[in-house]
Amino acid sequence: MEISTPKYVNPLSDSGFKALFCDPKNKQDLIALLNAFLPPERRVSGLEYASTELPGVTLSNKASRVDLRCTDEAGREFIVEVQRSAQPHFFRRCVYYASRIYTLGSERGDRQRYDLPPVYLIALTDRDFGFGRTAAEWEGRYTSRYTFRERESGQVEEETISIIFVELYRFGKRGYEECLTDEERWCWTLKNMGQMEREPGNGATLMLPELEHLLESGRIAGFGTEKRAKYDADMITERDMYNILETAKEEGFAEGKAKGKAEIARKMLAAGMPAEQITEFTGLTAEQLAALK
Repeated sequence: MEISTPKYVNPLSDSGFKALFCDPKNKQDLIALLNAFLPPERRVSGLEYASTELPGVTLSNKASRVDLRCTDEAGREFIVEVQRSAQPHFFRRCVYYASRIYTLGSERGDRQRYDLPPVYLIALTDRDFGFGRTAAEWEGRYTSRYTFRERESGQVEEETISIIFVELYRFGKRGYEECLTDEERWCWTLKNMGQMEREPGNGATLMLPELEHLLESGRIAGFGTEKRAKYDADMITERDMYNILETAKEEGFAEGKAKGKAEIARKMLAAGMPAEQITEFTGLTAEQLAALK
């Protein structure tokens, strides 16, 4: 049976996200993505890519990385994380990443005045991480924004760390023509791009110019030879990792079998998964993981 090749990358997959937003040639698309979810008064007009590796080491004695990191002309830091697979304590992980980047500001600012540039983290998720969205006030909502504010008045004293979750599994618009706001159009495109065969919209419902550009950037047939080879290699690695996680479920890893944890950890190490993520997923300590190498 012939397997058809998708027309566009899936921006929610690791390989698709890298090909689309981590390519400096597509900086315009990254700026548009950030501005789609940032408050209007915080939107950016220019940015530079920054190292995705966080300074220092983690408890597992390995470097920690974010999916994408950049800075704008004002020195503000931006992080984008994409998460589709199960991840224990994902909320805390996002707080941890944003906090690490925030403390980096002391290297550039006035340490005596704690003049640190603000950090924004946008997390795109396509599954339920147990955030507790069952109350009535969450009905129909798919974005949430967290920052430091005074509890009673809601006042934000200064910009420090802001975390925005875009929970695409909660986004319920089925057709692009149902979307009424630019944010909704972005969510629809991010969620459906990997399955699209053609550009949505017609004479009455037109694509946003920035989304038209996004689709052109994500058209696989338009990749150069080197980029296509890198994308295909990343796809293979991602599929291998998916198979490992599925095997974990089949072997009863979810029930916490110690033998299963060790076996899955070995497979993750062999596939090149970062030690920090392995310890987070399996619950093994850094010492236990080191003993498996």
